[in-house]
Amino acid sequence: MTCCAQFDRLLDRDLARHSAPHQLSNGTIITEIDTEYFLVFGEERHQFAGVNYCPFCGRALSRELWNLEKKK
Repeated sequence: MTCCAQFDRLLDRDLARHSAPHQLSNGTIITEIDTEYFLVFGEERHQFAGVNYCPFCGRALSRELWNLEKKK
């Protein structure tokens, strides 16, 4: 379960992944965001783009942002 139904649909269609960065296979991480949520690009060899915020509801998804909010 994620932040909203729209992001869940991306996960179901394999257009996004919820995984630790070291567990992503068959591809390359193209961002340096500390997150477990990635958008997936490409068909054979994937490129993974980490996301800070949900593109639909705007909720913070990255660990980096979550930790910054926690420190306040």
